[in-house]
Amino acid sequence: MNIYKGYTKNNGKRPVDRINGVEDFRTLEEVQRFDSYGGVLSDNAILIDIDDKQQSEILLKMVEKLDLNCQVIRTSRGRHFTFINSGVESGGKDKKLACGLIADVKVGSRNAVECLKIDGEKRFVEREFDERNENILPKWLHPVNSSADFITMEEGQGRNSALYSYILTLTSAGFTKEETKECI
Repeated sequence: MNIYKGYTKNNGKRPVDRINGVEDFRTLEEVQRFDSYGGVLSDNAILIDIDDKQQSEILLKMVEKLDLNCQVIRTSRGRHFTFINSGVESGGKDKKLACGLIADVKVGSRNAVECLKIDGEKRFVEREFDERNENILPKWLHPVNSSADFITMEEGQGRNSALYSYILTLTSAGFTKEETKECI
């Protein structure tokens, strides 16, 4: 499985080519000569875009420790993590992930584009996606509706009660007991 179904010429980060309703996109060879281009995510791909360097470091460490199959691209503000989607139907900006990180989420089924080269600078691929490995996006990276902020929480700020409330948030979002434990 390839994480891109094709490529598009971009103006900076924005696609110039039409995307919706298109079945035959440009090839990588066609777009490499442009100053900016992007990859149109495959229908079963998902992009977790973390624009905070500290949070992107946290996720990179988790990805490496668990040896998750995803592509990791360094950006000017953080990193892009591209996985095989495991049921996330829609994306959005500043989504709280079940593990507590904040990310912009883009799903391939909505013709999302990942910027791969911008203003003559190709983005650095830190980790390649293994097309032979069918690992999917872990449940702890699914977006959830929550206002809990575990990243900046310090001792004495009600961490235990916040975690208990968060368990209820995750189970009401359809997480199993094991998936909830993994998130916590």
